Amino acid sequence: MRKLFLALLSGFLLAFSWPEIGVFPILFFAFVPLLILEDELQNSNENKKGRKVFWFSFLAFFIFNVITTYWVYHATLFGAISAFLVNATLMATAFYLFHKIKITSKNRLGYFSFIMLWISMEYVHLNWGLSWPWLTLGNGFANVPDIVQWYEFTGFLGGSFWVLLMNILIFRVVQTKNVKAIVLPCLLLILPLLFSFCLIPNMTNEE
Repeated sequence: MRKLFLALLSGFLLAFSWPEIGVFPILFFAFVPLLILEDELQNSNENKKGRKVFWFSFLAFFIFNVITTYWVYHATLFGAISAFLVNATLMATAFYLFHKIKITSKNRLGYFSFIMLWISMEYVHLNWGLSWPWLTLGNGFANVPDIVQWYEFTGFLGGSFWVLLMNILIFRVVQTKNVKAIVLPCLLLILPLLFSFCLIPNMTNEE
């Protein structure tokens, strides 16, 4: 029941962090329940851990897809269902592969692989026949462009990197219960914001 709750929580947090639905700061901790779920499964004595990681994460990402892109059914119901299933499968596969790498390596490499796998998945998803750009994490700041002016250097995938790294750092704070560890995610949140606000006057002068 706890694992189901964590999966559902991540799904709804992701959905309600999205533009026009919720508030963007939720993005910075929306993956934390799933990361807790994965860590608990890895350290448990349960069988078929990888399969459970996949299906619980699939549930979370399916909820994310349905709530944020439900409008596709107005064009085609079959297409909408197919898109929900394909997108959730791709996201869950990236999360599953992260779990497998984390099991066979040190935690730092495992969490780094999570970022790389997810961004690679987003990149591929943007550049193949079934391109689906709406749920790229970096697009979660669409309503607040002033805070991501640095996209001119990194593109919106830089925003995805920001979101994923913030989630990992916040998860580590929750996991270790070390109050001092909150300093790093705070810096990672504040510095890009300051840099972005510094870029705004330059853009105004250029205009």
